[in-house]
Formats: sequence, structure tokens, C-alpha cells
Amino acid sequence: MPRVSQKHRDARRRQVIDAARRCFTRSGFSGTSMQDIFEESGLSAGAVYGYFAGKEELAMAIIDEVLTEITAGFDAAFDADEPPPPDEVLGRLFGVLNRELARLAIQVWAESLTNAELTANLRGHYRRLEERFVQLAALYRRHGVADPAVPPEHTARVLTSLGPAFVFQLALLDGVDAESFQRGLKAMLRSS
Repeated sequence: MPRVSQKHRDARRRQVIDAARRCFTRSGFSGTSMQDIFEESGLSAGAVYGYFAGKEELAMAIIDEVLTEITAGFDAAFDADEPPPPDEVLGRLFGVLNRELARLAIQVWAESLTNAELTANLRGHYRRLEERFVQLAALYRRHGVADPAVPPEHTARVLTSLGPAFVFQLALLDGVDAESFQRGLKAMLRSS
């Protein structure tokens, strides 16, 4: 029997993740069964379970992908001679999100209240994001952009909290996008 290539395995894994996203978007996290994902993906239960143990792992794979993209958005700020203003960094990070992902995030957050595995995974992601914001706040302090009397951890906590606020607005309200959020943040920072 011929060996399955990594490219094939990656394509199948992608197929399962994409099917789960469609199911979660259509029926919600708790309203989606693994059977729904099998049918949506066109794969057998054994094929799907070969990649993911259940819905929680699928949701975390989606969240991992999104947070990896968001975290990569920090790289430009750290690589620049002069760090971009906070509104630009946040605009770049929020630009990764769309309404579908925002709605999924809220459902996963809600599920994590009663699911210890999801709680631990989300907590780890949140802490890693917060660490990146601490590094960014320290960079702003070094460049005279942030008040040196305020610890970077305090600034980071505020910056980190803007993510869930944006996600809730994006999921629930019309006319919300990263660009308008960035413009509002820029106006607010200029007035202070």
C-alpha cells in the first residue's frame, strides 16, 4: 500500500477544518455534531478522527490558525526602526478577523466556561497574546510613545482587552470593521 504524502495529509486536515468552520458558522458550536462535520467534509468518521479527537480540537485548530496570524501581525512592529502607532498595530491584528470568526470565538468562549480543556487552551493563547502586548508596550516606552511611569503589563492588559471588545462588536453589530475600529482608536489616542 503506498504511503500517504504529507501534502495529502495537510489537504485532508484542511478539508476537515474548513468543513468544521462551515458547520460551526451555520449551526453554532454546540449545535454541530461530529456527524455534521463528517457529512460536510465528505470524509468518513475514521478519516476525520485520524486528525481530530472531537469538536473541541477542531475549534482549537481554527483558533490556533487565527491567533497565529494575529501574532504574526506583531512582527512588523518589532522589526521596524520606529514602532508603528498602537492603532496601526491593532488595526493589522483585527484585520485578520471576520464576522464568522468573531461568532465562532464567542461560542468557543462560552463553551470554555464549562469545558476545562478549552479553558486551559484559551488561557494559554490569551497569556501568549498578552506577553506580545507587554513586549509592544515596553517597545513603546523605549521609544517615548508610552508613559514610562506605567508598567508595560498595565498597558498590555488594556491593549489585550480591546480584542474581545472588537470581536463582540464584529459578531453582533452591522458596520463594524477593523478599519473603522482603527480610526476610532487613533482619534481617541490623539485626544489624550
